[in-house]
Parts: sequence; C-alpha cells; structure tokens
Amino acid sequence: MKNPTIQTRIVEPPYFSNWADQFFPKIANKILPYILPYNWITPNLITIISFIIYTFACLSLFLEFPFHLLISALLLPIAYIGDCLDGQLARTKKNFSELGNYLDKVLDMLKIYIITGSLSYAVFLQSHNILHIYLGLTACFFFNFRYYIKLETIFAAISRDPEYLQKSKAKRESLYEDLNEIYSNLKKTPLGRLKLFWLKNRTLFFVDEAEFVVITSLGALLNQLTLALWIISISQLAISIFRFSERANQTATKSSRLLWPMRK
Repeated sequence: MKNPTIQTRIVEPPYFSNWADQFFPKIANKILPYILPYNWITPNLITIISFIIYTFACLSLFLEFPFHLLISALLLPIAYIGDCLDGQLARTKKNFSELGNYLDKVLDMLKIYIITGSLSYAVFLQSHNILHIYLGLTACFFFNFRYYIKLETIFAAISRDPEYLQKSKAKRESLYEDLNEIYSNLKKTPLGRLKLFWLKNRTLFFVDEAEFVVITSLGALLNQLTLALWIISISQLAISIFRFSERANQTATKSSRLLWPMRK
C-alpha cells in the first residue's frame, strides 16, 4: 500500500532546484512505494542499474541500429529517474552507506563526460567537423570549472569561519520555512503571481545534470543533436562566467548569501 507521507518526506522543496530537477524526483517518488516491499532492491543496485542504462542510452546516440535515437531519447530520462530513486530509497529505508554516497557522486560526474562525449561524437559523425568535438570538451571543462568555483568558495568560507557548514545548514532549513510563507503571500495579488512565476521559472537559464538529459533526449527525439550540443556547450560557458563573477563578489564582500544553498 502506498504511504501518503512519502511525497512530503522525500521530495525537497523546489526553491533551489533547476527546472528539470523539479519533476524528475517527483516521478521517482511515485515509483518508490512499489519497490519498498522488495528488500533485495537496494539503493546501490539502483545506482548501478541506472548508470548502465544511462551509458547505453548515451552510446545509442552514435551506435547506429534501428531506432537508436528514439531508444536514447527514451532511456536517458528513465536512467535519470533511477538516479533520483536511489537517494529517495536510501532516505526512506535509512539505508545510507559511505560507498553508496561515493558511487552516487562519482558516477554523476562520470555521466557528464559520457553524455557530452557521446553527443559531440554523434554530431561529429554527422558533420565531420572537428569543432563539434571541441564543443563537447568545452561543455565538460566548464561544467567541472563550475564545481571548482563552488568548492573553492566553500573552502574560503570555512577558512574564515569553521562553523560555516553548520550555519549554512541552519540557513537552508530556515529559508524553506520563510519561502513557504513568501510564496503563499505572493499568490494573493496579480503582481505577486507575476513575481512568483519569475521565481519559479528563472531556473530555465541554468543547465545541470538533469537538463543535460532533457536537452540531449529532446535532441535525439527531434533529430537535432547539433542544436542540443550547442545549447549545452554555450550554457556551461555562460554559467561559469556568471558564477565566477558572482562568487568573487560574494567572497570579497563576505556576503550573507554565501550561507544560502550554493549552486554550482
């Protein structure tokens, strides 16, 4: 039987999620009750299976067989739902492990290399233009550079204040409560609803792991892989420049925003 409390317990408020991450976890959360009775289904097993599906979906971008692009378009979202499901299962069953956390983080990063490499190679096979290989490398480099900016900002904050991580966690929890009230109040007026629309949809400008999947999947479905590659590559360059400037200013001014949930 489904547990009605799972929806609120497992899915985080979407205030600091990118646009694609606002629906994939909810889909995974709908699946969760159906796998809970099976003790042999572990978070680590889901992590590995979803990684295998993800890798095959990426390889299908350039391995030519019947309906290979359609298969890729279908399997990429399924694999990402599995990537959300492993953490939800671990939290529900309180089945955490250091190995599981390690696998989840490392494989997530490896997936970025796999999807951008496969996408750029697939486009190169179509165009025979070496520029498309460089676009894939650009996407990988600047995605990793965003991680470096985030980590360096956190390390700098910790060096100034050893209690930074505890304060950041407390700030996140208080923000959820404050934003719940703010969002509720905004719904009461036409201008407030307009502002609420912007707050909910401004993440359209951010492209992370989930967005890589959606953009590539749509590119495969519509046979527009070149466009998907350009969007992913240019977005990573643009977001990196934005984050570099933003974090530099926040670090220099010791901004209180450094305590907010930190996007990469």
